[in-house]
Amino acid sequence: MASLKDILATSIPWTQSATDPDLGSFLHDLQAHILKHHGRKHAAHLFLSFAGMAPAAVAGVLRVLGSRTTSAHEQLSRSLSAPPFLDGGTVTCVFLSAGGYRALGPLARLPDDEAFGAGMAARREVLSDPPRSDWSSVGWAEGPAPDAMVLLADKYPKRLDDAIMAVEGWLNGTGARVLVIERGNQQHKQFQPGKEVGVEHFGYMDGRSQPLFLKEELNPEPKVNWDPSFEPRRYIVADPNGRGPRAAGAYFVFRKLEQDVRGFKRAESALADALFGPATAANKELRERAGAMVVGRFEDGTPITLEGEAKKAVPPPNDFTFAADAQGLRCPFHAHIRKTNPRGDVRREFKLEDDEGDRHPIMARRGITYGEDRPLNAAKDDFDDDGHEPTGDVGLLFMAYMADIAGQFEFTQKMWANNEDFVRGGTGIDPVIGQGGTAGARDYKWLDGHTHGAQVKQASFASFVRMLGGEYFFAPSLSFLRGVGLT
Repeated sequence: MASLKDILATSIPWTQSATDPDLGSFLHDLQAHILKHHGRKHAAHLFLSFAGMAPAAVAGVLRVLGSRTTSAHEQLSRSLSAPPFLDGGTVTCVFLSAGGYRALGPLARLPDDEAFGAGMAARREVLSDPPRSDWSSVGWAEGPAPDAMVLLADKYPKRLDDAIMAVEGWLNGTGARVLVIERGNQQHKQFQPGKEVGVEHFGYMDGRSQPLFLKEELNPEPKVNWDPSFEPRRYIVADPNGRGPRAAGAYFVFRKLEQDVRGFKRAESALADALFGPATAANKELRERAGAMVVGRFEDGTPITLEGEAKKAVPPPNDFTFAADAQGLRCPFHAHIRKTNPRGDVRREFKLEDDEGDRHPIMARRGITYGEDRPLNAAKDDFDDDGHEPTGDVGLLFMAYMADIAGQFEFTQKMWANNEDFVRGGTGIDPVIGQGGTAGARDYKWLDGHTHGAQVKQASFASFVRMLGGEYFFAPSLSFLRGVGLT
C-alpha cells in the first residue's frame, strides 16, 4: 500500500491510476490545477468574504462549492492537449485563506505555515510590497481581506460567464459575499505558423521552465543539463483536515501584477540603442537581444545562452544551465529568469555540494494574463500596437503552488528578485518583478559578450510591474471541502 509520502516522493504516473487504487484515491481527492495548469484561455477568480457568518453556515457553503470542484484526476483524464482530446468543460477550484479557516472556527484546523497564517498584507516588509492602502481600489485596498477564492476556467467565454452567474446566483442569500472578480484572459502569439503559445503582455513566452511532476510529461523532455523533474512533495502537503490517508493540498499564492507595457518597450528600445545603435532593417535581430538580456530568453522562449543553436524551436529548449556563462557575458546575472531560476549559479557562486540551493525555492507557477488582448499582426507572431502599447489595465494574475510560502515564494522574492547582491554583489534587483531597492539597484551594467567583446554599458531599467493586490491561500482536499462540518 502506497502512503501519501510514497506518492509525493517521485514523479506521478497518473495514467496508472486505473490499476493503482492508492494513486487513484490521491488523484480523486486532490484539486485540479496543482499538478498541471488548467490550460483554458478564459478564467475568473471570485474572492469571497464570510464576514458575519456562523461556522456551520461557512461549512455549508464550502460543501456545495466542493461538490462542484474539479479533481486532478478529472482534469488529467479529460484534456484537450492529450488523448482522447476531450473538452473537459469548466474547471472549478476552491481556496481558503487563513481568514477562511478562522471563519470555520472549531470545524477546521488552520494549516501551520506561519506566513500563511499572517496573510500577504502582513508580510509586506518581507516582500517590499506597497501598503494595502496603495493596492488597486476595487476590492483590494478597501474592505475585508478575502476568506476564499473560487477559480473558474473555460475554453469558451460564454460558458465561463454562465459558470460565474451560477456561482453568484447560488451564493446570494448564503451570507457569503463576492468582494471582487479578477478575470483572466490568456494572451497568445504564434512563433511558428499554427502553433499558438501563451505569452505575457511584454511579449515573451511564459511558463516554459515549469517544474514537472507527471511522468507522462517528463518522458519527452531532454534532461542532459537541467532536470525538470521535481518531487511533488515540494509543492503538495498533507491536508491537516483531510478525510483520508492520502488527502493532500498545497499552499497557493495569488498576486495581481499590472504591466506598463509602453514604458517597458521604450526602455528596451533605449537599451538596444545603447548596445547596438539606432534601429535599422539590418540590425533588427541584433536589437532583439536587448530585450532578451532583460528577460533571459528571446520572445519566442529561446534562452539567450543558446542563441543561434535552437532559435524558433517548438517547444523552446529548457535543458540548459548557466555553467557556460559563468561571468554573465551572455545572460546577465540580473536577467529575470536568472534571478528567479539560477540553474547552478547558487551552487557555483557559494561553493555548495549540490543544487538544492538552486532548486528548493522553485514554485509551480500557474498564472494567466489579464486585460484586453494586444492586437497581433497578420502572422500573429508580433503585436501591432507599436507606440500605442497599454500603460496599465493589463498584466499577469500570478499564481503559484508550493509546500512552504516563506521558503519558496517569499525567499524567491526577497533573497533573489529584490536582492541587489544576488547572485553577486552589485548585480541589481530583478528588472521585471524586483521591488524596493535604491535607484542604484536599477542601474545595471549590460555586458554584450556575443559580438561586441564584452562591451559594458550602464543603463537603468525602472520598474514596469506594479503589485495591485493578493493573498495567501491553501487548496484543500476534496474530502475536506465536501465533508467539512459533517460528523
